[in-house]
Amino acid sequence: MEYTASLDVIAQPDVLVVGAGCAGTVAAIAAARAGASTMVVERGGFAGGYITGVVGASLDGFVDLRSGLPVVGGVVFDLARAAATTDATGDLASTRFRFNAEVGQSLSNLDRAVIHFDVERFKLEADRLMQEAGVRVLYHSMVADAIREGDRVTGVVTANKGGLGVVRPRCVVDASGDADAAAFAGAPFDQDLDAQQPMSLHFRVAGFDATPQVRAQCGAVLRQALADGQLRLYGGPWMAPYAERDYYFNATRFAGNGVDPNDLTAAEIQGRKDARLMFDLFKEHVPAFEDAYLVTTGPVVGVRETRRIRGDRTLTLDDIRRSTAYEDAVCLGAWWVDRHPVNASGYHEHVITRPYDISYGTLVPQGLSNVWVAGRCHSAASAALASSRVTVTCMGMGQAAGTAAALAARRRQDSRELDITDLQGHLHRNGAIVGARADDVRAVGDAMTPDQMPTAAASR
Repeated sequence: MEYTASLDVIAQPDVLVVGAGCAGTVAAIAAARAGASTMVVERGGFAGGYITGVVGASLDGFVDLRSGLPVVGGVVFDLARAAATTDATGDLASTRFRFNAEVGQSLSNLDRAVIHFDVERFKLEADRLMQEAGVRVLYHSMVADAIREGDRVTGVVTANKGGLGVVRPRCVVDASGDADAAAFAGAPFDQDLDAQQPMSLHFRVAGFDATPQVRAQCGAVLRQALADGQLRLYGGPWMAPYAERDYYFNATRFAGNGVDPNDLTAAEIQGRKDARLMFDLFKEHVPAFEDAYLVTTGPVVGVRETRRIRGDRTLTLDDIRRSTAYEDAVCLGAWWVDRHPVNASGYHEHVITRPYDISYGTLVPQGLSNVWVAGRCHSAASAALASSRVTVTCMGMGQAAGTAAALAARRRQDSRELDITDLQGHLHRNGAIVGARADDVRAVGDAMTPDQMPTAAASR
């Protein structure tokens, strides 16, 4: 079937950011602050992506797992100050934080500060920060196609209640998570359909106190449910605070293709079914759940891995293990190598990493000159994405990509003409932890002895 239509041009910004998740929210703020007229389109009715849409309040990738010092700054600090709950009282950059607020993981390094996002405040503060920066925000809008002329994307087709429209930007930051705009424009990508990490639908339970002992009891219940054939697949369970006596659970698991609408639909349906079953089993078998109640399942299923753009450089597992230095580094990654298996349940191995460079080249899709990607769709091997895919690491990529797009738009340059040293200097001046600042943070962790560091066992 052929379909033709004349579409109205609805905007002509310097920078169009696709997606207002973790990467996109920061990319939009950074681009606008760098002087570019900026527009962001987002399929949901609020910003935040994994944090707000999936309900995942932890600042994964925020700190060096060894020392607890932040490895991503800049806009992340603005969001943390505005929308995070923390017992930290001093300067965030010099504060040592526990690497996670999850009930089991938070037991490591008890002398360090705790921090996690307030999900509802994040929605408000993301709106405020974007609007104060001058970003034009368009919610309830999806990218349906891209118009390519030569090596440039000259238009992005959006779909919403107003119908189809075209945004004609000078530069595009694809922070969709799935590389939607870049893929529609024909950029090459990789996707390991048989090995990509499974999806999870989070759910919230209130009216009980979570402890490591309660978590262990919940784990035993789920193992029995798997053995009895009541569950086909599950993860953890992990549980982290949402509010007082209110926790969100990362426990459902669905193996499928997150850019296939049929699989996404099945993941949502199965996720809700499994969440209800899990809660009912906890209520029946775990004494702490006597007065507990199921608050809600997440608005959308969490997708860990789909398309990975082929960039000018590709982050590999060896890069992470060796902490490979790159002259074009624009942010740091620091999360565990945390690969959720597609064919196993329960807990899995977490491998501590030394903070590693994320190269500018991983944000630049091959074959396109005015497009950057940021977030879990950046150029990374599947095994490496197990570390780089998380919230705050994506925010660091977002600040780099948004800043680069703004500078390129203002100077009429393409992504490969941009002076990397100038970009790094701009990021540094705006609080990002790059260059000497990154070296200083890593040096603190490097000087620690093994007995001073958390262990991988703390994540289980």
